[in-house]
Amino acid sequence: MKSLLKYNSHFNKHGKTLGLLFAFIVMSFTMHAQIDNSSGSFKIPAVEDSAGTPTPVPADLPKAQPDIPASRGGLTLDSDGKLVERPTLKAPESTNFYMLKLEDFADAGQRYTDIMNEREANRTSDRSEKPAHQSDQDLGTFHSGAQQVKIMCRDYQFVDGDRVAVLVNDEIVVPSIWLTDSWSSFYIPLKPGFNRISFKALNQGSSGPNTAAFIIYDDAGNVINSNEWNLLTGVKANLMIVKE
Repeated sequence: MKSLLKYNSHFNKHGKTLGLLFAFIVMSFTMHAQIDNSSGSFKIPAVEDSAGTPTPVPADLPKAQPDIPASRGGLTLDSDGKLVERPTLKAPESTNFYMLKLEDFADAGQRYTDIMNEREANRTSDRSEKPAHQSDQDLGTFHSGAQQVKIMCRDYQFVDGDRVAVLVNDEIVVPSIWLTDSWSSFYIPLKPGFNRISFKALNQGSSGPNTAAFIIYDDAGNVINSNEWNLLTGVKANLMIVKE
């Protein structure tokens, strides 16, 4: 009986101790939770839209398309710039196109003259005021002791492709001279006696008769004669130099 009472007394003593310990642990946990909650936790208020409508998410914008011409070089193109239909090659409507012939290389002046004659056949503004000679023109007779003469000539009217040949005693010494606005010069040796020098019009150019101005010098630089001619095609201007 004494032992039982002693056991109960001991149990009550330890039970009180355990109860106090349990109560202390619960209180410590509660206080720790309150401290953590008061010091480390907070809420962020939500921002409300005043309009009350959500902002739409922009969709992907379409890529800018390059400007593709509807046609290029006379060809039709589609929206991707591709050829709609292939071009058809056609034969030329006219066969009247210019072809350079081999003989044209031999005389460029003749080719130029033919073109100008066809293009400007009706032009009259550059015609000489003097009447054209329809027969041979006599330029006079002169005496000189020179061994040779220098002849200079040029077109004194509109440069239209006039050409002449030079003959001495009816023999051709210069087959063709194309008269321009610049002086052309050449030398002719003189034989004792009569030397008939002839300028023969090979054409009339594009604006009228064959016109030219000329000067003849002896071998000392003295002027023997200076004159002009105004000839139709095939007509000659003649002068005589008598070598003494």
